[in-house]
Amino acid sequence: MSKKIFLVFTIIFFISYPWAFSDIQDISGRADKLNEEENYKGEKNLLLDSLDTVRGNSGKAELYWRLARAALNLGDEAEKSGAGPEMLLEIFEEGESYASRAIELDPDNHLGYFWKSANLGRWGQIKGVLNALRKADEMRKLLTTAVVLKPDHAVSFYVLGQLYEQVPGFPISFGNVGYSVSLGRKAIELHEEQYRNGIEKKFDHDYYTELAKHLYKRNWSMSRRKKEHKKMTDKYKAETGILKKSFYYEGTMKIKNITDREEARDLLEWVITGLEGVSGRTKEQNDDLKEAKETIESW
Repeated sequence: MSKKIFLVFTIIFFISYPWAFSDIQDISGRADKLNEEENYKGEKNLLLDSLDTVRGNSGKAELYWRLARAALNLGDEAEKSGAGPEMLLEIFEEGESYASRAIELDPDNHLGYFWKSANLGRWGQIKGVLNALRKADEMRKLLTTAVVLKPDHAVSFYVLGQLYEQVPGFPISFGNVGYSVSLGRKAIELHEEQYRNGIEKKFDHDYYTELAKHLYKRNWSMSRRKKEHKKMTDKYKAETGILKKSFYYEGTMKIKNITDREEARDLLEWVITGLEGVSGRTKEQNDDLKEAKETIESW
């Protein structure tokens, strides 16, 4: 096909089907607003009602990953309301199926992989430790794909940090608390940059709470932090691949001359002070404040 013929077809397509972009942008924007307002049921209903109105695989994928997001949030709400395991598993399985459909329709969209991982993780938590462990490697692969496709996707690094902290290490699994600290630091740096630039509209304090948990568990002294920092700097320069380099991301940063646990407490106190100063907190912010307080009290 010549460039001229292709151009003619392109023009005809956009004249005949102006909804190709306008509709998906409108629907996505409305769904995202409902999500920000924590109206997850409304978001899900809007997306389901809109599936037949959107043409094209990439457009449909945009709706399906948002359906996976809505399912995850609805599952979290149901759990807080006292729903039993059977209902919760059904919700998270539904979310996983939506994300799988998003991946089928658009394998280059990182958000399908991310939300599939998120629903898998919640499913595993409901099923119990052994089932969660069985899902961990699949979650890692999905999140790795997400960051390869979108190297600045802060929330994928945030979840990877939790994953590497919480699963057992060798020989049982791939857990590594040292990696979790670097992944958490990278997630925060990306999130702060995107918030400053207006890409992220909401500042998420839970990034700092999770890094605090990683640091508390790693529990390095001040002297060890200094000693290991040089090693991480060298390893970061030597490694290739977005995820492997991120395991040593701490080596690119200036760290405070304090212990891991001192930094962990400082972070949580900062989170608590910051959230307590927010008037009209959202449900999510209240949950984050509760999590930070319960964590520091448990120490």
